[in-house]
Amino acid sequence: MTVIDPSLDKGRSLSANHWNGEASTSLDVAMVAHDLRCALQGVTGGVAVLEKAVIDPDLRDQLTRVFEAAEAVSVLVNLLLPGGGEVARTGGVVDVGGFVEHLRRRWAAEARLKGLRLVLDAGAAKNRALRVDGLLLERVIGNLLCNAIRHTETGSVTLVAAYEPTRGLSFHLRDEGPGIDPAVLERAEAAGHRPAEGEHGLGLRIARSLTGKLGAELLLRNRGGGGFEAWLSFPSRLCVETAAPAARTAERAEHDLTGVRILLAEDNPTNQMVATQMLTALKAEVTIASDGVEALEFFERGAFDLVVVDIEMPRMSGLDVIRSIRARPDPRSTTPIVALTAYAMREHQDRIARAGANGLISKPISSIEALGRALGAHVAAGRAGAAPAAAAPETVSPIVDLAIFDALRQAIGPDMMAELMEKVVADLLAARADLTAAEKPLSRDPIRSASHILISVAGAVGVTRLQGAARELNTAAHGENSDGLVDKLRHCLDELDHAIAFARGQLVER
Repeated sequence: MTVIDPSLDKGRSLSANHWNGEASTSLDVAMVAHDLRCALQGVTGGVAVLEKAVIDPDLRDQLTRVFEAAEAVSVLVNLLLPGGGEVARTGGVVDVGGFVEHLRRRWAAEARLKGLRLVLDAGAAKNRALRVDGLLLERVIGNLLCNAIRHTETGSVTLVAAYEPTRGLSFHLRDEGPGIDPAVLERAEAAGHRPAEGEHGLGLRIARSLTGKLGAELLLRNRGGGGFEAWLSFPSRLCVETAAPAARTAERAEHDLTGVRILLAEDNPTNQMVATQMLTALKAEVTIASDGVEALEFFERGAFDLVVVDIEMPRMSGLDVIRSIRARPDPRSTTPIVALTAYAMREHQDRIARAGANGLISKPISSIEALGRALGAHVAAGRAGAAPAAAAPETVSPIVDLAIFDALRQAIGPDMMAELMEKVVADLLAARADLTAAEKPLSRDPIRSASHILISVAGAVGVTRLQGAARELNTAAHGENSDGLVDKLRHCLDELDHAIAFARGQLVER
């Protein structure tokens, strides 16, 4: 059954024509996406909770395998949807040690089922990070590992990371299988080749096609003594040193929500159970409201450090709950609010932000740790007085998403963060100069180039408002007419000024 928040989509239902192969609307896509995310939330959330309780190591391995695979499906579903790519992205800095451990959780059980020995080693790169799109990196390595495990019947599959200051960072994969048919390798390397349905080598072709977007080089070849190997190499300019172990320990501590009083407004019983068990595992004190009206009643009677509200609820929608809290005439109007929603379309995110939410968590929730980190950042900001004061019912969204920014700072350490922010300021100033010069006379090419850079830079450090403005400007600059282009350009310049002030403020605070 499809449930739609009337405040988001009025009077529309999922057309049966969608299933009959006829043309579907963007609304159909959004609705199906909503249901997919809700279903996946039940899978990933339930498995994450079960993992904490299961003792048998083999069963834990299989639960981990299910969780990681379901999470990958959720990310790929987002990629298929308009505006969903930004939600699917895992960020602009990937910790190599953590990434290799993630690969172990994803693929170890699958290799074990075939009786293979899977060796994954971060090696000398374990204290390094890559400034790359984490989703693209996982798709490249995942396709290579999947191919190796599938075609190897006995022996081992090995992936080793290495780092040298002058040569950069590389991943070396090798297996003890029969090797790859030379014709398949040739097709995988062929520029512009699009594999037909059922054709062998699609995984290798995907890995090859995505490598250029990562700024890396990929070598695929059969080994002289038998088997197959692949080298994925990144230049030194994309490598950074990660935070010291003490900093990573501090990051893990942020997952702990001991004593945090959370009002959870969620009408779906399954989602209630999953979210409550996750929050309880994080040692939070949880009060459950089954709809929007009940949520406001509980809020009126109790004291809460954080409100987590589902957007689609009966009697009163999550958007109205947020607006009602923000409209209060007392200091509790600034209580941090995080929206929980399966809608990931840009227009929905903007509407939620305008209602006054401090942040948004997209269903399905990826992990207990990710949930704790995201909520912990908002609680900390609220206690520090960073929540919007006496927010109006339609307040603007924050300049920066603290969950993204703080996670990045913890991942790379304060010194590297300071260096990164210096580069961000330089990039923002350069983009501002290019956009200003392109305004009179209006010139599309420099606008396209500068806005493209801004989408990447702003997204990497969580400056989401600028990222959204730059994306809208880039789309307009690629259009056929100039209607609205000047207004979008000026709006982007305004957001640039806010972002530059924020980035410079981080340098002054240091």
